[in-house]
Amino acid sequence: PIMLMMIIVMSSSSGCLGLLQMRETMEDLREAPKLTKETVKITHIKVFDNPTDWEEYQNISSIYIDDSVIDMMIYQKVKITGSDLLGGCLEDFTRYVRAELLSPTGESVWAIDVCENVEAKTDQILPEPTFETGTWKLVITARGGGTQSSLFQDQFQIDLTIHRTCTTYPLEEGKCI
Repeated sequence: PIMLMMIIVMSSSSGCLGLLQMRETMEDLREAPKLTKETVKITHIKVFDNPTDWEEYQNISSIYIDDSVIDMMIYQKVKITGSDLLGGCLEDFTRYVRAELLSPTGESVWAIDVCENVEAKTDQILPEPTFETGTWKLVITARGGGTQSSLFQDQFQIDLTIHRTCTTYPLEEGKCI
């Protein structure tokens, strides 16, 4: 019986069979993967400070969206100095902020086109039933002016926050798969 036991122990602790058993033992000792939430944020802040000419601003941000995305939040705030006194938008003269979120097929999912103050607010975009998979684009164009003083500055902030679910493995903290 002792000889039989030694043969079993030696055959299971050497070579490929031993590695296989050790790997299975290590897998059993490791914690289970966790389902977590990841947040990705794209922020656009522009303060116009040219007092003599209108400044133009353009930006296109791309982000990959797949079926792990559970929602998108868009924060917006616009300050156009003196817009409450002008009383309307004049196409070639007005200072403005235009922003649009486009799906991979080019469909507009969210948009603003303003030439006046917009108080801070957040819009939530939910999947119906899932978001279209592919590269989405946030397109922003703006025109404004101002001075170095914060009293007379056109400015805006647009943030796109994406929440997605992913799996995190215990030995690979920080990696969201």
